[in-house]
Amino acid sequence: MKNSTFATKLMLAAITLTVLVYFGVNLAAYFSDPYTTTVAFSYVGENAVTVSGYVVRDEEVLEGGGDLVYSSRSEGERVGRGGVVALVYPDAQALEDANTLRELTGRMDQLQYARSLAEGSQASARLDDEIAGTLSGFRGAMASGDLEAASRTGQSLRAAVLRREYAYSGAEGLDASIASLQEQISALSAAAGEVATRVSAPEAGLFSGLVDGYESVLSLASVQEMTPAGYRTIAPVSTGGVGKMIYGDEWAFVTLMRSEDVKRLQKGDTVTLRFQKGLDRDMSMKVSYISEEEGGRRVVAFSTRRYLHLATLLRHQNAQVIFASYDGIRVPRSAVRVDAQAVTDENGQPVLDSQGNPKTRPVTCVYCLWGDTARLKPVKVLWQEEEYILVAADEEALTGFSQGQVREGRRLRAGDQVITAAAEMYDGKVVR
Repeated sequence: MKNSTFATKLMLAAITLTVLVYFGVNLAAYFSDPYTTTVAFSYVGENAVTVSGYVVRDEEVLEGGGDLVYSSRSEGERVGRGGVVALVYPDAQALEDANTLRELTGRMDQLQYARSLAEGSQASARLDDEIAGTLSGFRGAMASGDLEAASRTGQSLRAAVLRREYAYSGAEGLDASIASLQEQISALSAAAGEVATRVSAPEAGLFSGLVDGYESVLSLASVQEMTPAGYRTIAPVSTGGVGKMIYGDEWAFVTLMRSEDVKRLQKGDTVTLRFQKGLDRDMSMKVSYISEEEGGRRVVAFSTRRYLHLATLLRHQNAQVIFASYDGIRVPRSAVRVDAQAVTDENGQPVLDSQGNPKTRPVTCVYCLWGDTARLKPVKVLWQEEEYILVAADEEALTGFSQGQVREGRRLRAGDQVITAAAEMYDGKVVR
């Protein structure tokens, strides 16, 4: 028994020692290995600056206001000249009755739609698809922070759910509900009468329910002559109104930029602006104005005629001015080298100089793992940041490799294992 116990302990000790030696050797190899690799991947780099400024439109405040106003138009809706945009009620009861009447009328429309589908064989399936689509749109609007779109989509979702509820129960009870609702609407309409004052659009344009006090301070014409000193005095004025009309189809973004950054711009240039909130897309805008320099700053205005209806609620904004973007392959700075590439003839044979030595030329490159060896891959630098460089395959340098198959093997691609640290490196060196 004692011999058996001793043998077991000896075997366990041997196994433990073997494991420790194995991990020790691998750990030592890890810290002594001069070759470190990383995966190259596709990346878009941008040359941009972040600025703060104001969205500018040609606007007119619609007089009136208070708590007794109902806006009959949605945000950004186009309204013709003389079109009613709001109703002003004389007292709270009149506004409450009008809101109740609108709610009942909306329910009547939904019930009548449900009644038209009640006997259709595809009613339920059609409503299920509508609810699913509307729910997806509502979720997307909330995720993007577009509360205006979320409100509209939420109303559509509630209406679809109500129609689906009646579609489940069939036509029974629908006629009675419609008749009862019609009686309520008729009674409330007779009692309400014409008590509201209508507010109409003086000219055709887009309606906005937001009045922020900048309407009379900023205009498309005023920013075309604004100085840095004038920009710093921009401030809203106290005002009221039931909303405002936005005229034309042009809007602008005016900001104060460093003269050093403005050197990359000229009037008439087209650049991309990315607003931090309110717009879910990059905007291509034209440089419409650059002021004289004051204290190392210039006023710059960017303008566009697109998506005005999406910018009606925007005013003070932070935005990125993107001068250029570069689509390439991202690699660490330590991976990019300048080495010598052999010059070959049309047959792939080395070209010799007057002394009989192979000719070489400098080439910007990275080295990638190719099996157990290092392979040179020529690149051109597109953009540099502090921690990485954006590169692309150097097509001109690739022509130095004669055969097509060999040439393609020298092309840097996303997913290549790039060698980032090595004391000495050359093409074909065994690194593993």
